[in-house]
Amino acid sequence: MKTRKNAKVLMATAIVLSTTLLFVGCGTNTTKEIEPDVIKEETSINKSLVIENDVKEQSQDKDTTNGNDVVDNQKEPAENTSIYDYILTQYSDMVQNDFYINLRDSDNYDSSFGEDIGLEIRTHKQDIYYTFYDIDGNGTMELIIAGGENGVSNPTFSPWNYDLYGYDGTNVVHIFPKMSFGYRTNFSLYENGVIEVFYSSSAAESGVDFYRIGTDGFTPELIDSFTTVSHLEGDEPVFTYSQNGNEITEEEYNANIQSYEIALTTLNWIQIQ
Repeated sequence: MKTRKNAKVLMATAIVLSTTLLFVGCGTNTTKEIEPDVIKEETSINKSLVIENDVKEQSQDKDTTNGNDVVDNQKEPAENTSIYDYILTQYSDMVQNDFYINLRDSDNYDSSFGEDIGLEIRTHKQDIYYTFYDIDGNGTMELIIAGGENGVSNPTFSPWNYDLYGYDGTNVVHIFPKMSFGYRTNFSLYENGVIEVFYSSSAAESGVDFYRIGTDGFTPELIDSFTTVSHLEGDEPVFTYSQNGNEITEEEYNANIQSYEIALTTLNWIQIQ
């Protein structure tokens, strides 16, 4: 059974290969860090994501850590979920209009999507799902949006997360407003209110950060941070592992990360039609 951990292993393998090519081919590492923020108005970047994601999504590993299932005709939780109706309407419009594929080469493409829909989920036509989960246990459900194929027929279905929404008492907000979730950056939910965000910021660096939602009910608070950085010594890649800026061993790195990854009880995903 593949899990999102497989995706992290593949990400680390890609880092090794990319780093080797960079050092051998160029002599120095000139890779620039990729920022998670993407300006919606940059249509050319959005269209390049379309091409990149179409390839990547075909081979991406699905997270089965939480043992999630799609529930047909499921009744939506009643606790404070109507606040997200307008968000779900935006995704429903996207699905019903085939991700606005017919407008992909027009000036109206970007503006066709709802303003709360992330960039990466829109670039690859797929089944879209949502679920509610009270991450911090404060009585207000958060909304998770995800995507994937063949969910109903797969008993171990667990989709690829794309966005996480909360409520600030007045408005629905993105829990991570400065992050664009998709292939390079993604998140998992675990027991005890832990949110894991893992990323690859360059060909030679990746990381895993752990958060909890603050007492205000919507602001993520960093509780632990791990990074892996690689460089070449001769032709061999060498990895340096750290926790909150302090170097640790690979064994400590893996063990400390795994201590947070306590699987959730089943999340019931509902397909957006």
